[in-house]
Amino acid sequence: MNEKEIVKMCDRLAYKYNNKGHREDMKMEGILKCYEILGEEPNVHPAKLYREAKRRMHDYINLDIKPVSIPKHSRSRRLVYNPEDNNSGDMSEDGYGWLRAVLTTYDVSYDEDYGMSDKDHVVEYERKEQADHIRSVASETLSATELYIIQLRYYQDLTQYEVGIMLGTNKMWVSRHEKAALKKLGKELL
Repeated sequence: MNEKEIVKMCDRLAYKYNNKGHREDMKMEGILKCYEILGEEPNVHPAKLYREAKRRMHDYINLDIKPVSIPKHSRSRRLVYNPEDNNSGDMSEDGYGWLRAVLTTYDVSYDEDYGMSDKDHVVEYERKEQADHIRSVASETLSATELYIIQLRYYQDLTQYEVGIMLGTNKMWVSRHEKAALKKLGKELL
């Protein structure tokens, strides 16, 4: 399939879902899925592309845009659509209660303890906001190499030596570039 045929196929698939607000997003998700498959299997049958694009759009509209993050397995899907389902498998009673509370559409009293206090939720939210801000500043400020080094060092917890091996260089080179990147970030963030 060529590019035009993939776009046309995904456009038709997106129109099958009666959701105008997410139609373009579904189309893009389908196109991306097709390109991922073509990257792995260049001579793939068009039926597989159609099937996988349709599956990706279904997951997008039914799972990805939900207000909570839902794992993509059958037990969670059953609980999303029917929170009172007692056929949940061999889950502990506390785990089942927590999952049911998270996935329900009706209000749950907040006096039940599910692990975090209101203060913990606020701290966690602020931490995520700060991390997102730092990521956006880093992507705008740093070169591609510097950004990659920072990601490897601070998000994947690799040592300078390990990063040097991955990049085909030595620890000192990584150290100099990391120091320069952190200096740039510090200047932008202050």
